[in-house]
Amino acid sequence: MSGWFTHTVAVRLAVFVVTALIALAPNFIAFPMPETAVVLNKAQVSFNGGAAQAVGLPHTWPHDRSYGAARATYSIRVPAVAMAPGKMLVIPAARQPLIARLNDQRLDGSDTRPWSRLATGAAYFLTLPRIGPPAVDGQLDITLERRDGAVPGHLSPIYIADQDTIDGNWLWTLGGESIWITVLVIQILVTLGITIVWMARRHDPVFGWLFLIASGSLVRMLLGLPSEPQALVDAQLYFMFLMSSLGLTGIGLALAIVDSARPLWLKVAVVVTPLLLAAGLASGIFPPLPVVLVSALIATGSNIVAAVLLLRGSLRSAEWEHLFLAVPFFLMGWFGLRDLGVVVGVVDGVFLLTDYVRALTITAIFAMLMWRLAVSLNALDEANDILRQKLTEQQAELTVLHQRETVRASSVAREEERQRLMRDLHDGLSGHLVSIIALSEREAADPAAIERTAREALDDLRMVINSLDLGDGDLLLALAEFRERVGPRLRRIGVAFEWSVENLPRIGGVTPGNALSILRILQEAVTNAIKHGPARSIEIASATGEGGSAVITVRNDGVVTSGSIRGHGLNNMQSRAHALGGRIDLSHCDGQAMLTLVLPACLAES
Repeated sequence: MSGWFTHTVAVRLAVFVVTALIALAPNFIAFPMPETAVVLNKAQVSFNGGAAQAVGLPHTWPHDRSYGAARATYSIRVPAVAMAPGKMLVIPAARQPLIARLNDQRLDGSDTRPWSRLATGAAYFLTLPRIGPPAVDGQLDITLERRDGAVPGHLSPIYIADQDTIDGNWLWTLGGESIWITVLVIQILVTLGITIVWMARRHDPVFGWLFLIASGSLVRMLLGLPSEPQALVDAQLYFMFLMSSLGLTGIGLALAIVDSARPLWLKVAVVVTPLLLAAGLASGIFPPLPVVLVSALIATGSNIVAAVLLLRGSLRSAEWEHLFLAVPFFLMGWFGLRDLGVVVGVVDGVFLLTDYVRALTITAIFAMLMWRLAVSLNALDEANDILRQKLTEQQAELTVLHQRETVRASSVAREEERQRLMRDLHDGLSGHLVSIIALSEREAADPAAIERTAREALDDLRMVINSLDLGDGDLLLALAEFRERVGPRLRRIGVAFEWSVENLPRIGGVTPGNALSILRILQEAVTNAIKHGPARSIEIASATGEGGSAVITVRNDGVVTSGSIRGHGLNNMQSRAHALGGRIDLSHCDGQAMLTLVLPACLAES
């Protein structure tokens, strides 16, 4: 327990230290310049075409905290010895669009750049004309123009240095156009990724609030780029009120992450607050600068509140992602306050960092949410593995139970079939035995009748016994045994017998009971032909009928009248055939009678 506590405290302390270092980094990072560079740090400046006055560089203007258009022109003397070929003019930091002229010749690279946020600060690298060193000092004129907003202009000291001493230093990218292009591309990619995840998880409030922050931040960044015509420039003031909406949305995101309820007033405030600020400005009730500062204060305060909510959530639930997500929200609030201080002139700063931090914050939030998604997917994979293992075990158990149940059901079915056959045997054999006893008890007993009845009883017994072990596909075997039993009997009494069942199709569903029913139908047909024909020849043949059915015919030359048909066991044979799913047809012509048994391809359970 103590080890876990120590580890937890160490991690939290490390997070706090890293956060503090990031927050204080702008106070320690400076653009390095080579020692051989010529430093230009004195100038004459005129504001809005007024009288010139001497100032030192760095210099910030205006000091009256005004809002709207303003212009400052700096005139700087450049030593003749510094204007040699291969030299570069380096301006580490300048806020507002900059145009530079050396001896009335405009320097390339000082135009307004479309992908740069010039009002937040930019670095300039201007190539001097490739001519020999002049005989006299030159004059460098630098114009900074603020077209709108309240961000004061700023000009750092100016350096003239060799190009090879400047190339390759990464710090220059912080103020260059490439960093803004990188930030913008990251913002677009992150917004696209968040949008895709939100569309797939519309039920998750975290991604819904994050989508609002990412899309609103991207719109805010795009609208902050230099634009034409003037109407779009004037409209940018109203879009600055999106800052308040983005800050309030951060509170909603924090509440969703810590799984707390999002109050209705917060959702209403996200939409209503920028509209109220824009209406107050448009109506002339409030001047521009106070309204913009109020919007920025709402955004800054909301980010700090979101950080506190996440920090409190991490202390309550020990969720590390809550602690890590509190860091970018705190940095947004911290640098937002710093930039407000720069704007109103109470903080000495060069670059405005809120837009940088906002893009990095959204990227960090997106990374943490992707980490949460990865953890969820890993947990899902583990759960699937456990379920798959349990399913395999259950399937194995079900297979064993199924096999046992199949064996048990087969045993029960076979036992029931045996019991039915035994009852059938009992009923049939009992009748024959009663007949034998009755014949033997008569005074004038007929031995031939007693023998015939005894043989019939014996045949019935053999037929039942032989059917006990019959199964599916054994119908031909049962018919063969029937032939071996009936053939000799018919020959003894002088009846010709023909047998042809080679064309019998394969029939499914043959059980001992079904086979016994078929044999009893054939036996009944043969017995009727002998008793009521009297037949002198009997023919049993088979064929394939419609749909794979089996057709067995019993033909004899006995005389069969229509009046004797129903009295000779036909009803009993019909009942047995119907129980099998088949039928019996009886016909006669040309002195012959033919009984047709039609059986389906698969016999029904009797």
